[in-house]
Amino acid sequence: MPIPLGVLAVAGAGGGVIAGGTYDLIETTVLAGTAASVTFSNLGIYANTYQHLQVRMLGRTDEAANSFTGVYSRLNSDSGANYTAHFLQGNGSTVTSGRDTENTWALTGLTARNSMTANAFSATIIDLLDPFETTKNKTFRAFTGTAASANRSTLLSGLWLSTASVTSWTILPAGNNYIAGSRFSLYGLRGS
Repeated sequence: MPIPLGVLAVAGAGGGVIAGGTYDLIETTVLAGTAASVTFSNLGIYANTYQHLQVRMLGRTDEAANSFTGVYSRLNSDSGANYTAHFLQGNGSTVTSGRDTENTWALTGLTARNSMTANAFSATIIDLLDPFETTKNKTFRAFTGTAASANRSTLLSGLWLSTASVTSWTILPAGNNYIAGSRFSLYGLRGS
Protein backbone atom coordinates (compact mmCIF):
# COMPACT_ATOMS: atom_id res chain seq x y z
CA MET A 1 0.00 0.00 0.00
CA PRO A 2 1.56 3.36 -0.98
CA ILE A 3 2.23 5.89 1.75
CA PRO A 4 0.60 9.30 1.08
CA LEU A 5 2.77 12.32 0.34
CA GLY A 6 3.30 14.61 3.29
CA VAL A 7 3.85 14.75 6.98
CA LEU A 8 2.95 11.13 7.70
CA ALA A 9 5.33 9.94 4.99
CA VAL A 10 8.53 11.59 6.20
CA ALA A 11 11.65 9.62 5.38
CA GLY A 12 14.94 9.64 7.28
CA ALA A 13 17.43 12.48 7.18
CA GLY A 14 19.08 11.18 4.02
CA GLY A 15 15.88 11.21 1.98
CA GLY A 16 13.69 8.36 0.87
CA VAL A 17 11.16 7.19 -1.65
CA ILE A 18 7.56 8.25 -1.07
CA ALA A 19 4.52 7.58 -3.30
CA GLY A 20 6.35 7.86 -6.60
CA GLY A 21 8.67 10.66 -5.50
CA THR A 22 11.99 11.03 -3.71
CA TYR A 23 12.86 13.41 -0.86
CA ASP A 24 16.28 15.01 -1.22
CA LEU A 25 17.99 16.99 1.54
CA ILE A 26 18.77 20.40 0.02
CA GLU A 27 20.27 22.26 2.99
CA THR A 28 20.33 22.37 6.79
CA THR A 29 20.80 25.28 9.17
CA VAL A 30 21.67 24.60 12.82
CA LEU A 31 21.75 27.79 14.86
CA ALA A 32 24.97 28.53 16.76
CA GLY A 33 23.26 31.45 18.54
CA THR A 34 19.85 33.06 18.64
CA ALA A 35 18.07 34.11 15.44
CA ALA A 36 14.83 35.99 14.80
CA SER A 37 14.21 33.93 11.65
CA VAL A 38 15.69 31.44 9.22
CA THR A 39 15.36 31.97 5.47
CA PHE A 40 15.88 29.54 2.61
CA SER A 41 16.72 31.69 -0.44
CA ASN A 42 17.18 31.26 -4.19
CA LEU A 43 14.54 28.52 -4.27
CA GLY A 44 13.75 29.21 -7.91
CA ILE A 45 16.79 27.17 -8.92
CA TYR A 46 14.87 24.05 -7.82
CA ALA A 47 11.78 24.71 -9.97
CA ASN A 48 12.76 22.18 -12.63
CA THR A 49 13.83 19.53 -10.11
CA TYR A 50 11.23 19.44 -7.33
CA GLN A 51 7.44 19.37 -7.27
CA HIS A 52 7.11 20.16 -3.54
CA LEU A 53 9.31 21.48 -0.71
CA GLN A 54 9.41 20.50 2.95
CA VAL A 55 10.99 21.97 6.09
CA ARG A 56 11.72 19.68 9.04
CA MET A 57 12.64 21.60 12.16
CA LEU A 58 13.44 21.23 15.84
CA GLY A 59 12.85 24.57 17.51
CA ARG A 60 12.80 26.35 20.83
CA THR A 61 12.62 30.08 21.54
CA ASP A 62 14.31 32.22 24.17
CA GLU A 63 10.98 33.63 25.34
CA ALA A 64 10.44 33.14 29.09
CA ALA A 65 7.03 31.47 29.11
CA ASN A 66 5.79 27.98 29.99
CA SER A 67 3.71 27.48 26.84
CA PHE A 68 4.03 27.24 23.07
CA THR A 69 4.49 29.98 20.51
CA GLY A 70 3.62 29.94 16.83
CA VAL A 71 5.90 28.91 13.97
CA TYR A 72 5.19 31.31 11.13
CA SER A 73 6.03 31.00 7.44
CA ARG A 74 6.43 33.81 4.92
CA LEU A 75 7.08 33.34 1.22
CA ASN A 76 9.01 35.74 -1.04
CA SER A 77 9.34 38.21 1.89
CA ASP A 78 5.61 38.98 1.56
CA SER A 79 4.52 40.58 4.85
CA GLY A 80 1.13 41.70 3.55
CA ALA A 81 -2.14 40.31 4.93
CA ASN A 82 -2.11 37.50 2.35
CA TYR A 83 -2.10 34.35 4.49
CA THR A 84 -4.71 32.12 6.11
CA ALA A 85 -4.43 29.03 8.31
CA HIS A 86 -6.48 26.34 10.07
CA PHE A 87 -5.44 24.09 12.96
CA LEU A 88 -6.61 21.08 14.94
CA GLN A 89 -4.74 20.30 18.15
CA GLY A 90 -4.90 17.96 21.11
CA ASN A 91 -3.11 17.67 24.44
CA GLY A 92 -4.23 14.21 25.53
CA SER A 93 -7.49 15.32 27.13
CA THR A 94 -9.01 18.06 24.97
CA VAL A 95 -9.15 18.88 21.28
CA THR A 96 -9.42 22.42 19.91
CA SER A 97 -9.52 23.91 16.45
CA GLY A 98 -9.43 27.35 14.92
CA ARG A 99 -8.46 29.52 12.01
CA ASP A 100 -6.49 32.65 11.21
CA THR A 101 -7.32 34.83 8.24
CA GLU A 102 -5.76 37.89 6.63
CA ASN A 103 -2.49 37.52 8.50
CA THR A 104 0.99 38.70 7.53
CA TRP A 105 2.24 35.09 7.93
CA ALA A 106 0.90 31.53 7.77
CA LEU A 107 0.72 29.66 11.07
CA THR A 108 2.65 26.46 10.25
CA GLY A 109 3.47 25.01 13.66
CA LEU A 110 4.08 25.51 17.35
CA THR A 111 7.40 25.60 19.18
CA ALA A 112 8.49 25.35 22.80
CA ARG A 113 9.40 28.47 24.77
CA ASN A 114 12.36 28.66 27.08
CA SER A 115 10.51 28.20 30.40
CA MET A 116 9.15 24.80 29.35
CA THR A 117 10.88 21.53 30.24
CA ALA A 118 14.65 22.05 29.99
CA ASN A 119 16.14 21.20 26.60
CA ALA A 120 12.78 20.21 25.08
CA PHE A 121 12.58 21.19 21.42
CA SER A 122 9.39 21.03 19.37
CA ALA A 123 9.39 18.98 16.17
CA THR A 124 7.62 20.45 13.14
CA ILE A 125 7.26 19.22 9.56
CA ILE A 126 5.90 21.69 6.99
CA ASP A 127 5.02 20.74 3.42
CA LEU A 128 4.83 23.50 0.81
CA LEU A 129 2.87 22.09 -2.11
CA ASP A 130 3.53 23.14 -5.72
CA PRO A 131 5.68 26.15 -4.77
CA PHE A 132 6.75 26.83 -8.35
CA GLU A 133 3.33 26.61 -10.03
CA THR A 134 2.14 30.00 -11.30
CA THR A 135 -1.53 29.09 -11.82
CA LYS A 136 -2.58 28.57 -8.20
CA ASN A 137 -2.13 29.88 -4.68
CA LYS A 138 0.43 28.14 -2.46
CA THR A 139 -0.69 25.61 0.16
CA PHE A 140 1.01 24.60 3.42
CA ARG A 141 0.27 21.53 5.50
CA ALA A 142 2.07 20.80 8.72
CA PHE A 143 2.34 18.59 11.77
CA THR A 144 3.96 19.69 15.01
CA GLY A 145 4.35 18.26 18.48
CA THR A 146 6.19 18.54 21.78
CA ALA A 147 6.50 16.28 24.80
CA ALA A 148 7.32 18.88 27.44
CA SER A 149 5.64 20.59 30.38
CA ALA A 150 2.61 21.18 28.13
CA ASN A 151 2.25 18.30 25.66
CA ARG A 152 0.55 19.06 22.37
CA SER A 153 0.16 17.68 18.84
CA THR A 154 -1.20 19.92 16.10
CA LEU A 155 -2.22 19.50 12.46
CA LEU A 156 -2.23 22.70 10.40
CA SER A 157 -3.01 23.87 6.89
CA GLY A 158 -2.40 27.27 5.39
CA LEU A 159 -2.55 29.30 2.23
CA TRP A 160 -0.51 32.08 0.66
CA LEU A 161 -2.83 34.05 -1.57
CA SER A 162 -0.40 34.43 -4.45
CA THR A 163 0.28 32.61 -7.70
CA ALA A 164 3.91 33.81 -7.77
CA SER A 165 6.64 31.18 -7.99
CA VAL A 166 8.32 30.83 -4.59
CA THR A 167 11.86 32.22 -4.40
CA SER A 168 12.33 32.35 -0.61
CA TRP A 169 10.80 30.78 2.50
CA THR A 170 11.25 32.39 5.93
CA ILE A 171 10.49 30.57 9.19
CA LEU A 172 10.04 32.79 12.26
CA PRO A 173 8.67 32.40 15.78
CA ALA A 174 5.67 34.40 16.96
CA GLY A 175 7.88 36.17 19.49
CA ASN A 176 11.52 36.55 20.44
CA ASN A 177 14.20 34.34 18.83
CA TYR A 178 15.00 30.72 18.11
CA ILE A 179 17.78 29.52 20.40
CA ALA A 180 21.12 27.86 19.61
CA GLY A 181 20.64 24.23 18.60
CA SER A 182 17.41 24.87 16.71
CA ARG A 183 17.64 22.94 13.44
CA PHE A 184 15.98 23.66 10.09
CA SER A 185 16.32 21.26 7.12
CA LEU A 186 14.93 21.95 3.64
CA TYR A 187 13.95 18.98 1.49
CA GLY A 188 12.74 18.76 -2.07
CA LEU A 189 10.28 16.15 -3.35
CA ARG A 190 10.69 15.11 -6.95
CA GLY A 191 7.50 14.67 -8.95
CA SER A 192 6.45 11.24 -10.16
